[in-house]
Amino acid sequence: MKQLKIFLAATFFSTLFLMPLFSHAQDSLGARHLSLQQAIELSIKNSKQLKASEARIEEATGIVKEAKDNKLPNASVSGSYIRLTNPTINLKTKAFGGGNDSTGGGTPNASQAMYGILNISLPIYSGGKIRYGIESAKYLQEAVILDAENDKEAVILNTINAYTNLYKASVTVNVVKENLRQSLQRDSVLSRLEQNGLLARNDLLKAQLQSSNIE
Repeated sequence: MKQLKIFLAATFFSTLFLMPLFSHAQDSLGARHLSLQQAIELSIKNSKQLKASEARIEEATGIVKEAKDNKLPNASVSGSYIRLTNPTINLKTKAFGGGNDSTGGGTPNASQAMYGILNISLPIYSGGKIRYGIESAKYLQEAVILDAENDKEAVILNTINAYTNLYKASVTVNVVKENLRQSLQRDSVLSRLEQNGLLARNDLLKAQLQSSNIE
């Protein structure tokens, strides 16, 4: 890990010296200006590998939280309410000797009932399972974070290498273009010499073949 970081730093600073030349190469190629820092930021932002690493970190963080929640007491509350309707039906009529309704005293009837239940469970002893579960989840989280850091450094290193190779390619293209320009210029001079009888036709064809190969 330490050696990789040192290598990344050395590569980063060495590439900084190439950035002005690379900007000039980009101008000559008509390409988009893109600094090394911008290239690294874009690679980190759009890396599917790093997005998967972030998802694994979130999953490991959730496992740690779940493991910690296991040592907390569990509580549940339930309740119910019941109401009974007691209709008053009076079948007594005057024909049967019934008189006026009387509402004398008596034992009241319960028409409603309500109750609640509260359950609380607290893990008192589980053989260290909860504590070891929390520690295991934390180690897993740290391992995932370290893997994500390694993946990020690998993406950065790959971007720096690609940036450097692109610079080398642009320089090579410019060199080839310059060689082609000089070769074509030489062909023009040799062609005039051949027309004036000062150069053999075969020598002119060899020079033109060389220009064709460069192109």
